[in-house]
Amino acid sequence: MNTLNEQAGQPDAAATTGIEIAIVGMAGRFPGADDVDVFWRNIRDGVESVAGFTDEQLRARGISQELLEDPAYVKAGVQFKGFDQFDAGFFGYSPREAEYLDPQQRIFLECAWAALEHAGCDAHSWPGKIGVYAGEGPNLYLMRHLLPAFGLGDGRGIADLLGLMSGNSGGSLCTRVAYKLNLRGPAVTVQTACSTSLAAVHTACQSLLGYDCDMALAGGVWLNLLQDNGYLYQAGAILSPDGHCRAFDEKAAGTVIGSGAGIVVLKRLDDALRDGDTIHAVIKGSAANNDGADKVGFTAPSVNGQAEAIRAAQLIAGVPAESVGYIEAHGTGTVLGDPIELAALTQAFQADSGRTGYCAIGSVKTNVGHLDAAAGVTGLIKTVMALKHKTLPASLHFERPNPQIDFAASPFYVNAATKAWPAGATPRRAGVSSFGIGGTNVHVVLEEAPAVKSAETSSSWQVLPLSAQNTAALQQAGRQLGRHLEASSDQSLADIAHTLQSGRRAQPLRATIVANGNAMGAQTLLSPEGGFEQVMRAPATAPEVAFLFPGGGTQHANMGAALYRDDPVFRGEVDRCCALLNDAMGMDLRQLLYPAAGAEAAADHKLSCIEYTQPVLFIVEYAMARAWMARGVQPAVMLGHSLGEYVAACLAGVFSLEDALRIVTARGRLMQSMPAGAMTAIALTEAELAPFLQAGCDIAAINGEQLCVLAGPLQAIEAAEKQLSARGLLPRRLHVAIASHSAMTESIVAELQQVVASVPRHAPRIPFISNVTGKPITPEQAVDPAYWASHLRSTVRFADGLAVLLGVAGRVVLEVGPGETLAGLARQHPLAASAAGIWASQAHPQQQARNERQLASVTGALWCAGVEIDWAACRAGQPRRQVPLPTYPFQRQSYWVEAGSFEGGAKAGATGAATDVFYVPTWKRTEPLLPVQTPAPAGTCTLVFGETRSLTDSLIRHLHQDADTHPVVWVEQGPAFVEISPRHYAVRPGERSDHEQVLRKVQAELGPVSKIHHLWSVDDELAAPSQSDQMLERGFFSLLALAQALDAVSAGSERKLAIQVVANQMEDVSGLEPLCPEKATLFSLAKVIGQEYPHIDCRVTDVVLPVPGSDAEAWLVKQLAADVSARHDEPLVAYRGPHRWVKAYEPLALPAPGAGPQQRLRTHGVYLITGGLGGVGLSVARHLAKSWQAKLVLFGRTPLPERSKWEALAASPEQPAALRRKLLQLLELEALGGEVLVLSADVADAAQMQAAAAQARARFGAIHGVIHAAGHANSGMIGQRNRAMVDAVFAPKLRGTQALLEAVREDALDFVLFCSSISSMAGGLGMSDYAAANAYLDALAAQVQRSARHAVFSVNWDAWRDLGMAAGMVLPEGVGMDGPEGALALERIVNGPAFSQVVISTTDLEQRLGELDSGMLELIESGPLAHAARAGRRNHPRPALDTPYVAPDGDLETGLAAVWQDMLGITAVGIHDNLFELGGDSLLAIQILARVRKAYEIELHPAAFFKAPTIADLALLVETRLIEEIENGESSENKDPADAATV
Repeated sequence: MNTLNEQAGQPDAAATTGIEIAIVGMAGRFPGADDVDVFWRNIRDGVESVAGFTDEQLRARGISQELLEDPAYVKAGVQFKGFDQFDAGFFGYSPREAEYLDPQQRIFLECAWAALEHAGCDAHSWPGKIGVYAGEGPNLYLMRHLLPAFGLGDGRGIADLLGLMSGNSGGSLCTRVAYKLNLRGPAVTVQTACSTSLAAVHTACQSLLGYDCDMALAGGVWLNLLQDNGYLYQAGAILSPDGHCRAFDEKAAGTVIGSGAGIVVLKRLDDALRDGDTIHAVIKGSAANNDGADKVGFTAPSVNGQAEAIRAAQLIAGVPAESVGYIEAHGTGTVLGDPIELAALTQAFQADSGRTGYCAIGSVKTNVGHLDAAAGVTGLIKTVMALKHKTLPASLHFERPNPQIDFAASPFYVNAATKAWPAGATPRRAGVSSFGIGGTNVHVVLEEAPAVKSAETSSSWQVLPLSAQNTAALQQAGRQLGRHLEASSDQSLADIAHTLQSGRRAQPLRATIVANGNAMGAQTLLSPEGGFEQVMRAPATAPEVAFLFPGGGTQHANMGAALYRDDPVFRGEVDRCCALLNDAMGMDLRQLLYPAAGAEAAADHKLSCIEYTQPVLFIVEYAMARAWMARGVQPAVMLGHSLGEYVAACLAGVFSLEDALRIVTARGRLMQSMPAGAMTAIALTEAELAPFLQAGCDIAAINGEQLCVLAGPLQAIEAAEKQLSARGLLPRRLHVAIASHSAMTESIVAELQQVVASVPRHAPRIPFISNVTGKPITPEQAVDPAYWASHLRSTVRFADGLAVLLGVAGRVVLEVGPGETLAGLARQHPLAASAAGIWASQAHPQQQARNERQLASVTGALWCAGVEIDWAACRAGQPRRQVPLPTYPFQRQSYWVEAGSFEGGAKAGATGAATDVFYVPTWKRTEPLLPVQTPAPAGTCTLVFGETRSLTDSLIRHLHQDADTHPVVWVEQGPAFVEISPRHYAVRPGERSDHEQVLRKVQAELGPVSKIHHLWSVDDELAAPSQSDQMLERGFFSLLALAQALDAVSAGSERKLAIQVVANQMEDVSGLEPLCPEKATLFSLAKVIGQEYPHIDCRVTDVVLPVPGSDAEAWLVKQLAADVSARHDEPLVAYRGPHRWVKAYEPLALPAPGAGPQQRLRTHGVYLITGGLGGVGLSVARHLAKSWQAKLVLFGRTPLPERSKWEALAASPEQPAALRRKLLQLLELEALGGEVLVLSADVADAAQMQAAAAQARARFGAIHGVIHAAGHANSGMIGQRNRAMVDAVFAPKLRGTQALLEAVREDALDFVLFCSSISSMAGGLGMSDYAAANAYLDALAAQVQRSARHAVFSVNWDAWRDLGMAAGMVLPEGVGMDGPEGALALERIVNGPAFSQVVISTTDLEQRLGELDSGMLELIESGPLAHAARAGRRNHPRPALDTPYVAPDGDLETGLAAVWQDMLGITAVGIHDNLFELGGDSLLAIQILARVRKAYEIELHPAAFFKAPTIADLALLVETRLIEEIENGESSENKDPADAATV
């Protein structure tokens, strides 16, 4: 980056020591000041931020009359406004989380964000490491507000306390900032009592000089939550007797306690000068020490200790003491402290010189009191501002010096009045001291910032982008910036734009203005209308961009003149193209493009000739496209109009640039040779124009639904125009002399085809849409010379192309070329509303003066739409500076638990966690069922899905015993839905529509279905691996289609239904039965069916087929018939001979790391990890690198740059933040001792997996272990799933696993580990296919383990907290593992006993595997802080929603709204407000459900609740349940208990 700061009138660079640290940003909140600028104005103006309290005020706050009458009671305090306020949503905290977060950390987090913005740094895109060094004061909120609510004496355990402390530990202060702001440098909490924040600054400086980081935030925070009350004065203590701090005065007797936060942003000076940072001041040197025992007591100060720290800082800074003109003293105004501090200062200064009375001294504590952990940085910020403004600020309340201080014999005088700070022989310098109780002393030597070279004035148009989380913040940000521009006329607008573009993290709601001067920008932003040109909410992922390229008719002289002048990419491409065509055209086409003054008309005339039009338009459009692409705007699809399609083809790689220029030049000359013709436009459809073609015309273009162009011989066009006019239509003649895209081109198309055939052609790399078909061009068409010949002859089907392009919603459409004709056509298209925006790069030819502004406006609009703009490229290499601007306007609300508002803590939570978290499956024998078939409900029927085989036939015969009262319907597989005979049908197994037809027909003829037996997964022989798709089709997909069909035909009715899925070869019970892993998917799907449709009891039975016709078969049939009505707590049963088995899980004791009998992991082992670039894969890789110095082969779907470029790309701000983060993680693996090979491969592609494994062997020589962590996160309720969704989830787990195993089949492996999920057993709403895919892994591991020479594990992981499929989920405390915990668990499993399946559950497993709400609702409801939260939580305003507010009506809606409001912490919830739009999540939904269940004493299933996420829908659901229970209660009184009811 260009160096933009330079010293003027200062010592040259040789006078620097090389260890200087620049202060490049500041932020803070102080008593009476919400930011640094207001704070400085208060300091400059001598404002004391101490408030006096009246007796009435204090009585209202609970102060007793006795205390009020105590003469030692001081009725004053330093008030800090808004200590309870926080913008929780901005940082991703729910209201509940915010209330339980230390308010010191909330304020510090906001200040950290503001400090980085003040420094012009977007941490997400900044290439270096940013560290955080800070400390906080005592957490009074925890002591006074939270712990009483927590109920420590009420049976609480350490786990619950740790949960509370996670938001209230001082050790989390810096790591919380690092996490929320994505800072990768050290995050170190510092605690040295009163000197904490200046010690943090010193530590940060050392870290910068040691290159631990490249930028650092340093500071501190402290909140005195007792600020609204007075205090008792004690003689000799730290507190003042009258509420004033009188530092160094004879009346000095103490200070007052204030609150505040301050942060400075630091960089090495050389880096700051290089990067164009605003430097507010320079830290020349700093030092810290401790008094040790050289003092009278622990809390007492020491002259020698302080003097040594001050002198050390001056020596490190390399400056003489007498060059220091101001000292910001610790200055507490105490009887003991002030004299000792002055003695220490004098001792340090007079080591250099005996000069006296030249150095001003003051203390910020006279203004704002003692800010404890924030005191040092507050004094530092004050002093930086004094240097910056060349002003010596007053130290308040100084009248006569303390008699114990000999000022006359010292270098110091108290600066009692604000005055100018005159320049001297050296730069202005100052010292800042901070001394902590316990003896940690810190001193910093400051110097004024180097002078800044004045920015060059420019009238160029600048894009000023602003973004926010919501409309209120965005409007406030606009007003702030407007006022800043108004007051900062000397600040470069280009620098302001650069800072906003590159120094701010883009938020979802975005707006821009463009301006060419500060006054214009201010006027725009402060106008009553708000002034934003664009306001849009950007999507979560960048939208696709579509380029439109115009054809002939848009050309004119000076096309893109401003771009040619200002944009090096555009200029370079134009120059390059014109040079390539010099010989072919016999002239430099720039003479036509950018003619000399006065020659524009002649140039326009020549450009009207088609032989010049074609190449010149191509050049401008191609160069403009390249300019946009250089700015980060990459097309996902392109559509050209006539000639424009050649630009699209060239950019797509069909033609090289040289060849494309050759073709369009030849095309122009050929068209110039055509006989004279004409073209006319008319507002009719293609069909309506058909009668007018008889005159000899052709439809040259269809530009819109009712906008076509006719072309043909002049006489034919005139005749057609006459006919059209006679019918009252108004044709418009185009200013062209030929008839392109008509029969008149037939004489030249053959020659054009030959020209195209003479150049190389390639399949397009970027999709574009064909003018000929109006559809995406095929590779075959793109490379076919005949296509390009027909392209000139055929109708331009532009409207059809637009329909295809706009058929993908959310695209950004950008016309790239002169004028805005195509953008206008796109805006008129019926599908225009589907686009995120439609813009043109340039203005209409008659408004060329607007082009520069339009380009800036469109750039801003693209950014608003979510397109990632490369702002550095937009600046075209011009140097820019980061300048201080208003920071984000946080929209704060109160989040506060009042002290003493609890009557007691919450109940003790659920039973403690198990001693360990590992389990293995086991089978337990149970008594066979009594062969008694429960009578089926009258008026219902049974369906049997099965093929012709003995077991199916026997079951149907058995069920036919009740056929007269309860019909049995047989459904077998077939090529389509067919009614074979009465009560006998055939369907396609996986086709939902076929199942629907069966169900509708059966219900119409026989009544509702009450039982279903599904036997399509029973096979006589074990299927071959090649039959996997067939197994899934009649297994998983048939059951899925059946469930969806049942949902579709139910019409909202929830009749009870029992489904029994019978399969063989599914479960490993004896270890001898053959296994078909595809069938294992059935159990997980059945589990989820029962969870999402609570009226359906879906269970699975695994069998070994008995001999056909045997007694054993008859016995099994009776068991199956009885099982369908058996206990609900046995969802999976297995029959082996005469024995009935149920699955269970036993705890598994694994050895501690390194303590097991065998170690399958080896040092320097080679481990292949699929999904290796995901969160889980990288966590495992990090552990293996650190603990085993492993050689890691990481598979990912997205290709990464070659290894040699990682460091450079990771450090480059131009690269996407996600790529840089990934590369930094990979580089860290190497730094930890690992070797890394990253391969891009689709795990489901067998050929790619074979090639990747071969690469791994070639690099490392062998493969020792495989960890299969690839997966696809895509969930949804069963009713919404389709085949493509399921296939995407199945691909990595099913085909991918088989391809992976085949690729390493010949390797001598130590182990293979599949990353499965506990969902394969527990299911979960929306988890049908994901759970099933993991069940496949479990079964496959059991199958492979039998014959493998190595251990095979399938690990049913609990959630990885904030990683993998749980990324972004807020899990209850104690659920799941974080990355390091999970990786360590993996090591223990791999080095443990070789069980093919290991289950991990961090909570009670039995509960997890029960029904969806089995005990879990009550666990969540009574979990840590649940009761306390409700007891003391405040409610907050309703957020801004698109849904209009409709108040609850009636007792039910009002009662439900009260529950929602209480749980969400929101004041008012409308009956149509969506729970998830209000900030709720699935866990909160379950908590609300638990409350509603208890309040109304009804059963509400989560699946039904998730389908009704509004109060109105929930009220209807509750009302329906209440009515049902009343009706059921009445009917049960009138019925015989033996009568079974079908609901």
